[in-house]
Amino acid sequence: MTHELTEFTSDYYDREYFADVRGKKFRRPNGSEDHWGYKNPEGEFLGAKPIAQAWDSIFRPETMLDAGAGRGVFVAYARDCDIKAEGFDFSEWAVNEGRYHRCSAEWLRVHDATKPWPYSDQGFDLIVCLDTLEHIYFDDLNAVIDEMYRVAKKWVFLEIATVDGVREKGYRLKRGEPIPLDRDARTWAGHVTVDTQEFWMEQLDREDWVPRRDLVNWFRALVDPKIIKNWRTIIIMERMED
Repeated sequence: MTHELTEFTSDYYDREYFADVRGKKFRRPNGSEDHWGYKNPEGEFLGAKPIAQAWDSIFRPETMLDAGAGRGVFVAYARDCDIKAEGFDFSEWAVNEGRYHRCSAEWLRVHDATKPWPYSDQGFDLIVCLDTLEHIYFDDLNAVIDEMYRVAKKWVFLEIATVDGVREKGYRLKRGEPIPLDRDARTWAGHVTVDTQEFWMEQLDREDWVPRRDLVNWFRALVDPKIIKNWRTIIIMERMED
């Protein structure tokens, strides 16, 4: 089966992916058996609270969209900060059966980020996009980023799985081609575009948007480093005033 998979459909991101205590079983290139997944039956992530509080402190948003929201954990914690947050995810399991118990159904919907986003222009003060863009094929990135910027009024906060390009090499898979699940364990996470931070900065470059590295430093100062120890690449973009 692993040799025949050519697309990560919505049902790939199922209970095993998000909640099973063992995760999805796979074989590493050396032939050993392993498991991958979030392994989080309850969907709870206590680190979401200080992260949402940091967003509130830095951006002071009234509204927020979580693009690639998973089970809606960050949506719920943003709501605790009186932010009118909602989100969408590709996974039907995450949005429906697996939805985080504190995230109301009306705050979360199923949507494919590569299709036009069902939101109005500049409809949200803040867009957060966590561990999502690496799930997008390179050929779709421009359209997805354009939609993200279209619905963002002022701020975009991104966290992306990256490589340094030296010790760790990335890859860019093509839609429709066999996914090398038996050769690279990262593919089991659904990652199809794995590259450097510099690559992502190039993709995010638009005339009306500027990176705010100073705000990234502020965010890192507000959140316990142990909570975000795996957040190697954080990017904040600001829409410039007309």
